[in-house]
Amino acid sequence: MVLPSISEVRSQLEPKRYRAQRLTPSERREQLLTRALRVFARRGLGEARHAEIAKEAGVSVATTFFYFPTRTDLVAAVLDEVERFYCAMAERMHQHDLPAPQVMLNHAKTFADSVDSHPDYVRIWLDWSTAIRDEVWPRYLQFQECLVLIIEKTIRRGQQEGSLSTALDASDEARLLFGSAHMIAQMKFAQQPAEKIEGFLQTLARVANGGFSTDAR
Repeated sequence: MVLPSISEVRSQLEPKRYRAQRLTPSERREQLLTRALRVFARRGLGEARHAEIAKEAGVSVATTFFYFPTRTDLVAAVLDEVERFYCAMAERMHQHDLPAPQVMLNHAKTFADSVDSHPDYVRIWLDWSTAIRDEVWPRYLQFQECLVLIIEKTIRRGQQEGSLSTALDASDEARLLFGSAHMIAQMKFAQQPAEKIEGFLQTLARVANGGFSTDAR
């Protein structure tokens, strides 16, 4: 029987080291950002750190700092992505040439679905929306105003077309709909039955639309 050499024994006992997968700079940044979203969703805006993101991605901490040199840069990149995601959703939903009430209901349903498909985004958004004392708060207000204006534009279109009451204050109604997203997210995370959530969305639509049904023409 041939005994293994000392070097062979050591190689078997030592933990295996894995090299990070070779990626282009843009691919690496996207990978790190995806891991950052996961860590921020789990740890919160105030607690997520480069080291934990590096561990999630299987790269060195130095690599994470190369792409996001400071914690401010890291937070900004995460919020950029969350903002991009929700603004793109709103723009996509509100560009449809459907009756305004249906557009708003579809937007609410799409957001509700995103709690299942993109939970990290929702968790970060919820955290961001309550970071009132944080330096990210002014930026959140700008993000919120952008979405409110998109919704408000659809409401005004509905008023012009006759599917929404002209007695509604378009700005107030838009803020009501935006604010309801918190309750939708809570219901989804609490695993409320699908019919319960659907009922809430229908009720929200009726209230926000001044009593008009979502199939109003």
